[in-house]
Amino acid sequence: MSKRNTTSNKRKEPESPTVSPKAKKKLPTRSTAWKVFTRLKDDDNSCSCNYCGKIYSCNPVTCGTSNMNTHMRKCKAYLDHLESNSQNVIVSSGGGNGAGMIKPFDQNVCRQATVKMIIMDELPFSFVENDGFKHFCEMDVPWFTIPSRRTITRDAVGLYRAEKTALKTILSRNRQAMSFTTDIWTSITTLSYMVVTAHFIDMDWQLHRRIISFSPIPDHKGKTIANQFLRSLDDWGIEKVFSITVDNASANDKAITVLKERLSNRNSDALMMNGDFMHIRCGAHILNLIANEGLEDISNSIVSVRNAVKYVRWNSTYLMLKSALKYKVAFDRMADMDKPYDAWFKEVDSNKKKRDGPPMAIDWDNARHMVRFLKAFYDSTLAFSSSIKVTSNGCYNEICKIQSSVQKMAFSQDSDLTEMASAMTAKFDKYWEGTEKINKILIVAGVLDPRRKMVFTMFSFELIYGKGNPKCVEMKELVMDVLEKLFDIYSVRYATSNLQPSVSCDAENVTQVHQDFENMEVDNIDDPFLKFMVAKKTSVAVVNELVKYLKDELHVTTENSLGLPFDLLDWWKTNSSKYPIMSLMAREVLAIPVSSVASESAFSTGGRILDQYRSCLTPDMVEALVLTQDWLRASLRSEAMKSLDKLEEENKFMDSLEEVSNFYFILLEFNPPSQNEK
Repeated sequence: MSKRNTTSNKRKEPESPTVSPKAKKKLPTRSTAWKVFTRLKDDDNSCSCNYCGKIYSCNPVTCGTSNMNTHMRKCKAYLDHLESNSQNVIVSSGGGNGAGMIKPFDQNVCRQATVKMIIMDELPFSFVENDGFKHFCEMDVPWFTIPSRRTITRDAVGLYRAEKTALKTILSRNRQAMSFTTDIWTSITTLSYMVVTAHFIDMDWQLHRRIISFSPIPDHKGKTIANQFLRSLDDWGIEKVFSITVDNASANDKAITVLKERLSNRNSDALMMNGDFMHIRCGAHILNLIANEGLEDISNSIVSVRNAVKYVRWNSTYLMLKSALKYKVAFDRMADMDKPYDAWFKEVDSNKKKRDGPPMAIDWDNARHMVRFLKAFYDSTLAFSSSIKVTSNGCYNEICKIQSSVQKMAFSQDSDLTEMASAMTAKFDKYWEGTEKINKILIVAGVLDPRRKMVFTMFSFELIYGKGNPKCVEMKELVMDVLEKLFDIYSVRYATSNLQPSVSCDAENVTQVHQDFENMEVDNIDDPFLKFMVAKKTSVAVVNELVKYLKDELHVTTENSLGLPFDLLDWWKTNSSKYPIMSLMAREVLAIPVSSVASESAFSTGGRILDQYRSCLTPDMVEALVLTQDWLRASLRSEAMKSLDKLEEENKFMDSLEEVSNFYFILLEFNPPSQNEK
C-alpha cells in the first residue's frame, strides 16, 4: 500500500471548538459612593455623579472610590439633596391623637434604632439584609442607608459597651449595699451559663433590676459559683452585698458560705451584720417543693387529669385543674363518643410508658380537693415572682397565708387532706419554721410597710401560734433584736459616710447631743472622743426615730386619682425627711427579691437568642445581647413609670384646683360682692 493511501486512509480528528475564556463574576458594589455615582455605559472604569454630572475615574486597581467619596463631601447638588430630604420625616407624637411634628432625618439615629430593634426583638443580625426589611425602608424611609450585618454586629457591641458604662456610673453614685439573684442554665450547646442580677432602689426611690453578668461557668460546684459571682462584682466595682437570693440546691449553700468568708476578708463593711441574713432562699421554689410534697400521694390522679387536658392542648397545674373541673361532663362524654380520645391513653409517652387515664371519678374528686388549696400557692407564687415592684414587704404575709392554709388542711375530716397536710408541714418547717429557719430580715421588711409595722407582725404570730403563747413573745423579741441591731449599724455607717450632710432630721426627734454636734464632719475630726460623740448623737436620734416610727399610727390606704394601688416606695420618698435613717435602711431592705425568677427569666431570653439556628454565637456575644436587651427594656419601663407618675401629679394638681375653686364659690355664696365691686 502506498504511502499516500496510508495517509489518506487516516481518519481526521475533529477540530476542537474554540473555548472562550470564563467571564469573571461581577462582585456587588459595597461602597456607599455607588448610591451617588453611576458607571458609564461605554467605559466601566469611569463614572458620573448623579447630581452634578461630573465624571471621575473608578478603576478599582488605580484609584478605587476615594475620589468619589471626596466629591460627595463637596458636591453642592448632592448636599442640597440631602438637606431637602432631611425635612421629610414626620414623626407622630401626642399619644395617637393625630398630632405630629416634623423631625429632621438622621442616619445615625436610624441606624442606632435599627440596632436596638434587633437586640430587643431578638432578631438575627442578617435581618437587615432581608428583602422585606429593605422594601419597608425603601417605602417608608428611602434615604436611609441600610447597614450590613457586619456593621450591625459592630454597632451591637458598641451599644453594649456604652450602656454598660452608663450603668456603671449609676451604680457608682448609689454607693449602697445591693441585693442579687443568681442561677445557672444549660444552653442548647450544652454550655452552662451563670446569670447574676442586681436589685437596688435609686435615690429617686425607683426599684431597678439589672442583669450584670451572663457568663459561661465550667461546673455547678459551690466554690466555682462563688468565684464567678466575685468576678462579676469586681467587673462592676460593687463592694457591698446585702442579700443573695438563690434556689435550694446544695451547691448554693456552699457558695454562700464561701462568699461570706471572701467578702468579709475583703472589707469589714462589705456585708450587713456579718452576712447573717445574706442568704435568701427562693420563695417560689420553696412553694413548689411544699406543693409537690402534698401532691405526691395523689400524683396519679393529677397526671390522669393532666393527660386528658393535654389531649385538648392545655398545660398548667392550678389553672389546668380549675378549668378541667368545669368541663368534667364534657370529658366524660368524650370518653364515650371520641374514639381517638380513648386511644390517646393507650399510647406511650416520651418516657415509653403508657399514659395514666382517662380520669375516673376518684381522680376528679382528688382534683377538686387540690384546687381548694392550690389557689393559695398560686397567688403566693405570683406575689413572690414580681420583678417590677417590691416583694420583700409582703413576703411574710404570704408565708403566713400558706401556713394557715396547711394548718386548716391538718384539721380537715378528710383523711387524704390530713395526710397531705402532715407531709407539707414537714417541708414547710424545713425552710420557714419561725424561730430558727425563716430569715428574720423578711419579717423586718414587713415592719417597714407603714400599713402593717409590728402590729401586723404580732397579729401574725398570734394567728399562727395562738394568743398568749410564749412563742409569740419569743418571736417578737427575735425580730426586735434584729431590727435594733440593724438600726445601730445604719446609724454608725451613715454617720461616718458622705451621705450624712444631706440627711436632715426632725427637730422633735433629735436630742441636745445631736444638736450640739450637728454640723461636725467626721472626716475632719482627729479627736477619738469627738468622733465617738458624733456617732453617738446619730445613734440617739436613731433610737428615737425607730420608736417614733413604730408608735406612729398605721398608714391608711386611700384610693389615688388614677386608681393605682398603694406605692410603698413613694411613701418612703415622701417621708424620708421625717425618718431619715430608717429611709436609708428601707432603700436596701425593700430591694431584696424573695425569688430568683428575675434571673431565671434571663434563661428564656438566652434560649431564644441561642437557638438551633444561632448556636454558633460566641459566649461574649450572647452576654452582650442578653444584657443589652435587659437594659434597653428596663429603660422603656422606667420611662413609662415616669410618665405615669407625671400623670398622677397632674391629676393631683387638677384635684387641688377643683377644691380651691369649690371653696371660692362657697365663699361667694356667703359673701356676695357688693354693687361697687361688680
